[in-house]
Amino acid sequence: MTSRNCTPPPAKKAKRETSWRSWKGELEANGKRFGLQDLLPGFTLRLEHREGGALAAHRGEERILLFRSDKPGAIAKIIYSSEIEHQSSQSSVAELQKDIAQAKIHVLDVKSQYRGRDLGGLLFSEAMTNLRSKYCNNDDNEDDNFNVDDHLKSDYNHKQKQLYDVNCSLDAEEDVTRHGKLIDFYMRLGCHVASKRVQYISDNDFAYRKVHMQVTLKAAAPTTKQKKRSSLLCKASFLPVQLVGDAGKLTVKTSAGGSEAIKFDWLVTQADDGIMFSTTHGHVLIASPSGDVTILSPDDQMCGSNSEVEGWAIFVPIHISDEIDDNDGILPQSDSSRSLWVLRSCHGTFLTADSASKCFSCTKLPSFWQANGSNLRLACTSDTPPRRHHYLQSWKLQTYEYVQSMRLTFLNFSLGKATLFEALGWIHAFPAYPFHVWCSDDNIGSSMVSSPSLRTLSVLMAEAARDEGLPDWVQLVALFHELGEAVKKLDPNNTGKMADSIYDWTISTRSRVVGCATPGCATFSEFRHFNTDLLDARYSSDKGVYESNCGLDNVLLQWSGSEYMYHLLRHNHTALPSEALAMVRYFLLGDWHEHHEYTSITNEYDDDKLQWVSDFDRLRRKTRLECLDYVDVSEEQCAYLWESHYSQIAAKYGCDHLFEW
Repeated sequence: MTSRNCTPPPAKKAKRETSWRSWKGELEANGKRFGLQDLLPGFTLRLEHREGGALAAHRGEERILLFRSDKPGAIAKIIYSSEIEHQSSQSSVAELQKDIAQAKIHVLDVKSQYRGRDLGGLLFSEAMTNLRSKYCNNDDNEDDNFNVDDHLKSDYNHKQKQLYDVNCSLDAEEDVTRHGKLIDFYMRLGCHVASKRVQYISDNDFAYRKVHMQVTLKAAAPTTKQKKRSSLLCKASFLPVQLVGDAGKLTVKTSAGGSEAIKFDWLVTQADDGIMFSTTHGHVLIASPSGDVTILSPDDQMCGSNSEVEGWAIFVPIHISDEIDDNDGILPQSDSSRSLWVLRSCHGTFLTADSASKCFSCTKLPSFWQANGSNLRLACTSDTPPRRHHYLQSWKLQTYEYVQSMRLTFLNFSLGKATLFEALGWIHAFPAYPFHVWCSDDNIGSSMVSSPSLRTLSVLMAEAARDEGLPDWVQLVALFHELGEAVKKLDPNNTGKMADSIYDWTISTRSRVVGCATPGCATFSEFRHFNTDLLDARYSSDKGVYESNCGLDNVLLQWSGSEYMYHLLRHNHTALPSEALAMVRYFLLGDWHEHHEYTSITNEYDDDKLQWVSDFDRLRRKTRLECLDYVDVSEEQCAYLWESHYSQIAAKYGCDHLFEW
């Protein structure tokens, strides 16, 4: 809010812990263990390692094959071979330790429909892990006790296997029209170009070039004890998964407190106590007690000193059900890809996507994810269980008949009399963010809200309109547009109790036209099957009960605080322009002003007002984001702004007298 020689603007609020809503008990009491197949139902992948056999075409050949659980045949494979290149038999032991194992990648292939998930990188990394274990690392007896006495060390060293460096070569063959793409892929995997000589090959169909590349794997010191590198060959099942936030793929910091953040392709695997996330190159996602989320590299995983953090890689998926109790029993589940999950760490914190840094982090308050098994995607969402429950109830209750009954109840305006400024004081008792996890049920309806109040949101939005130089009637509408929630103060025995226990229709959420078909893009459309109007032919066509192009002024919207406020302003004979009334009524009708739906019932008069409505909704969304970081506007600030500015506008447009509610 801009300071205009008055009291200072609201200060940024300090972050603090707050309580959860009523579904917190579901997290605490949840006894069912959910696994990978619950989170992402469908198929899983598995790796299989084979050596030699009748199909082997090379000496020392090995194959790693990737299979789907629900289909025969490999979807990807890597074929490689290796053998030790010995020195002369006359060489000393020291020289023998310098012997080299030669390996070659013959085939690396991923079927076209499975590309884009770095499964080729996974197979390459698994092959390198196998070669390291076979030639470079002394990890055959990883469970042995290496704290041996000095007089036993000679016997132990005598039993050590011979370790070798490995030179692994491959020929990168790429289409010349995609110059450098395959070369870059192998370079990201640690390879380098071994020869500047490039061979160009062409046939009748296409031309490609062959580049010789190489990667060297260094042997560990003979006396170094190492754990075996983690390998997906030991895992029963896994899936590639995209981990995304609002801005796309998430990054992860390479070290706690570090500044470098990298995007990875992720795999999710089943663990004994939950699930684990690892990259296709073997890095494991870990959550520290401080809330930092980093990766543990394959080399770090081999260090015994990091054994204590292995449990930090486990995340327990917990499903938040959409089911609600109904008089006729429990309503059926909705689209599972939109339902919510939390991923709880071993520290009791929750994995989230930090919107500012676009990195992973863990917080004490739950953050929610939506799991889509069809596209193997986990998306961190701003959605919450209270918000989904509200929309589910809205779809269920807001029928054509319900809206008509609410209009009969409230449009006689017999609740009492009050000025709009008086009502502005009442909505200080209600939160601007009623669906956030830190907004407690106990706080709603009292003055002890844990988020900025609805009055603060309204004042900040009016001041934002003022700063942008918008007309004075836009400023006034911004100040008063949320006053529909004041009905809970005027009608506590009916509206107030229903808001607390079942459904709060006064909260500003996306609206829709009732009495005709709802667009497919409607908010939380997965709940539409709860609405009985779908079964009535009168209400299921594009026009429904309305005349063609009758105009939005002549249709019924779902009953809401903004709908009530629109009729309140008309009933009390304000002098606000028609554009102002349109902004109050239609800013929640996003299907119209954002997606241009309802063309069969709108007309040219609606078109004239659409831009005003759209701009008003844009301003409100912007203010809601900014309001999150502010403490409440005080009584003194509110009174000063009213007396110095808004009271004159209210008088100008006939909004300063006692209103009938």
